[in-house]
Amino acid sequence: MSLMNAEGFFEDGGYDYVRFEQTDLHGMSRSQTITTRNFQRFAESGVTVFGGLLGLDAQGDLVSGLEYLDESAYGDHVMWPDPRTLSAVPWIPKTARVLAEPSWQDGTPVSVGPRFIMRQMVQRLSDAGFVLRSTFEYDLYLVDRLSLSPAFEGKQLYWSLSNDFDGAFMVELLDTLSSAAVDVLSSNAANGPGQLRITYAATVGVNAADQAFTFKNAVKEIARKHGYTASFMTMPYSNENPSSGHFQYSLLERRGGANVFADEASPDGLSRLSKWWVGGQIKHTAALSAICSPTVNCFRRYRTRFAPSRATWGYEDTTSSLRVRGARTTETQIESRLPASGSNPYLVAAAVMAAGLDGIVCEEEPPEPSGSSQTSDLSAPLLPASLDAALDALMADTVLHEYLGREFVQLFVCVKRHEIEKARASEPAYGTDGWSTAVTEWERENLFNYL
Repeated sequence: MSLMNAEGFFEDGGYDYVRFEQTDLHGMSRSQTITTRNFQRFAESGVTVFGGLLGLDAQGDLVSGLEYLDESAYGDHVMWPDPRTLSAVPWIPKTARVLAEPSWQDGTPVSVGPRFIMRQMVQRLSDAGFVLRSTFEYDLYLVDRLSLSPAFEGKQLYWSLSNDFDGAFMVELLDTLSSAAVDVLSSNAANGPGQLRITYAATVGVNAADQAFTFKNAVKEIARKHGYTASFMTMPYSNENPSSGHFQYSLLERRGGANVFADEASPDGLSRLSKWWVGGQIKHTAALSAICSPTVNCFRRYRTRFAPSRATWGYEDTTSSLRVRGARTTETQIESRLPASGSNPYLVAAAVMAAGLDGIVCEEEPPEPSGSSQTSDLSAPLLPASLDAALDALMADTVLHEYLGREFVQLFVCVKRHEIEKARASEPAYGTDGWSTAVTEWERENLFNYL
């Protein structure tokens, strides 16, 4: 949609207000709401916002030593809307929304913005002749806002009584998501009390992360209307199923649209290029885990059933970090099982594209797939055991720095190390065996409501 058509969109929909929304480092929505009668003016001049939004931790605390805060005298940014994303906010009366990206006052894009970084990677992929078609598959926990008790009890995966534990809420949720341009495919109870999984259709380029961003924030807002709190915190409970955020994708030819992962003539149905892509993912797994599991809470997930523990890949292997699905068909896709539910979709997609492109450029041959030999899994590198170790791996991975931007890596690592120090100061057991086995009340207080 163009800016010229916005006025007609507002009139036809009866919208009086429009949100300018941008993602922060954590995938949370930061926004300003303006009246639609002023939309054209702000669309042309931008909306001024606090320039430190990308330097906040998940609780909204300032992180010192960043160019976006004290080093820039807490200067403002300007949010610029992407008119193609103008749409309804069907869970709020008379309100529309538009996704935006920040720039400096002179118009220079803020290069650490997650959506900007993903768009840059989409362009690099396009320059190489490819398009990424992808979707995210998230788990989430739902609790009563007051009592904090699960929305339903038990661990009855796919059980119809749990699927529709609150029929009115589920119908409104799924209907509203569809109205918000999230193409819902399915919903079901997952393997934890109050845990849901909702899937939606794949799309191309940055639209996939836009859809994931919309989905996560819409679910939280709609749940609140019905007296629930929805959380994408990765592991809110010690003995319950963690929440994953699997990233499923296929690589298409920019011209023609053929799936370049598939090669029906090869013995395993996979193209040589797909093997190089997989090789790139395996090569960068340790650094990717920092972006895919970006909180101190996330890394317990890698010790649980159905989550990866090593840098492996395999055919329909749900324990590997990279799973090949649908081999020998034009529907062949790869599923990165590294991401936790608490990750930022823009950053996950950008990092995966960076690792895959590097694999193609370097013709990186992957190790043997999991299950092909008795020693393949045990010889594969273990995933980092903590956010601390994952950040060290990210800092050492200079190839990813070149793709994602050194300035972004510096910001991301600084914010995440700040979060580590907060955990260490509040929880003396941080970093010990006791911390690795038990989720603390401090984690729930600082992550559950926000992520």
